[in-house]
Amino acid sequence: MKKLIVIFLLSIAGVFPVYAEDVPLKNAGFVQANIWYSKDPFYAGEKIRIYTVIFNGSSYDLKGAVEFFDNGASVGKTTFTLLGGGRVQDLWVDWKATEGAHVITARLVNVVADGPNGKKSVVLANVETGKSERTVELDPVAKVAQEKLALEAQKNSVATRTGVLVTIEDAMHTASGAIPAPIKQSVSSTASAVEQFRINEGVQLRLAKEEKIKEIDTIKEREKVVAGSSFVNDVSRQNDLRDTIPQDRRKDMGILDTASNATEKPFAYAMLAILTFFQYLFEWKIVFYGVMLYALYRLLKWIVQNVRNR
Repeated sequence: MKKLIVIFLLSIAGVFPVYAEDVPLKNAGFVQANIWYSKDPFYAGEKIRIYTVIFNGSSYDLKGAVEFFDNGASVGKTTFTLLGGGRVQDLWVDWKATEGAHVITARLVNVVADGPNGKKSVVLANVETGKSERTVELDPVAKVAQEKLALEAQKNSVATRTGVLVTIEDAMHTASGAIPAPIKQSVSSTASAVEQFRINEGVQLRLAKEEKIKEIDTIKEREKVVAGSSFVNDVSRQNDLRDTIPQDRRKDMGILDTASNATEKPFAYAMLAILTFFQYLFEWKIVFYGVMLYALYRLLKWIVQNVRNR
């Protein structure tokens, strides 16, 4: 009897599916608001698609556009044609998220009704969505790297503030008192934008360099595995089978494509050197601005020479 019960339980166990732990999804199901996003959460610098949905329960066909706004400023417009009789349609625009507070809305504009008697302008009861208020932050990984970069830049700045640098800084401080406030404010905002650009690019280059180091480590590990394979050492067998095995499976079997593998590792090291060079260029404040000033000097010199030659 016990055996029969065990057999019965085992047989019905295969009938009922077994699911893994439930996965929480915030961006699916019924639309809880009339503004939603292609991914959630999202961070500064990411390209996001903003969605809304419109409904037409009238007997007219509607034509018009939906315009999307970020803090009252237009970020894009999408046209639509929506048949009557209870139809719905989702509309969207692409938007690059920036750090800070945002209020996203959408508004119906230039809507006309197309019916049996031709086109007519209409007055809709609901022409604007509710407000979607979001505070966009930096990606946590990029934020940590940016803070680390800023700390290193601060240390470098303290270490190099001697001699000529102090003299130049004192002179700039003295001269700033004679600059009118509007000009000083404009220069200050431009300098802040350039500094933010320098820091952000330094973070991106540091992350790209770390990815390239991982890629080189992978190439080295693959070379170790291949070097220890007896099949790899049998050159005649490789030459016989190279053309009969698909290219995407050759690496897995230890069959090396001489041309691609001869250039893969040197190319990776070359890219690492380039990324390292530009990383230090952006991370070292004095080098970055020195290069910028030199480039500006060369540009001005070229402009002056061309003006004189006319």
